[in-house]
Amino acid sequence: MKQPDSDPLDLDDLLQAPQRTPEQQLVGWLAGLVRSRDVGALADLRRPQANTVPRLLAGNLAYGDPAGIVVFERVAFYFARFHAGRSEPHIGWGNLGRAMRNIGGKNAKGPDNDGCVRLINQILVSRQPPWKRVQHAIDQLRADNARPPSWQQLATDLRRWTDPARSAQHDWAHDFYLPPKTRR
Repeated sequence: MKQPDSDPLDLDDLLQAPQRTPEQQLVGWLAGLVRSRDVGALADLRRPQANTVPRLLAGNLAYGDPAGIVVFERVAFYFARFHAGRSEPHIGWGNLGRAMRNIGGKNAKGPDNDGCVRLINQILVSRQPPWKRVQHAIDQLRADNARPPSWQQLATDLRRWTDPARSAQHDWAHDFYLPPKTRR
């Protein structure tokens, strides 16, 4: 099997990789678009209302799950916005709550930044996936040149957003409000 990043629009290899989750396949494909500098496909992904081929391909990686299709298309949109003009993909780390700890100026980041606290609280109370507010958080991370969340984790969390246990929201809140490191 050839590498999934060798031809970013060839999904056949990605679809035949059973050991990879759909979220991993999505992120691998998106990273391949950045590595191959497919600026046309990335630009198409930044148009979330247009039925473009890259948007439909991103949704197809959800394997017909209606909620997953919407989530994958949105995560591809966020990924493309974050990577506009970049030549190397940032796979990210942690969940969105953890990533948002890096939003803000040099004197007040994350839980110490009132605007960031308002944004995370608006996200956490949403009953449906808060698409616009997540977009705002991703845009803030990009503007602050901060590390993005794990795109794979973001897709997983948004897929389970309406789960009655609300575990995604709990995880994001927990990681955002981590206690400060012990000072010497």
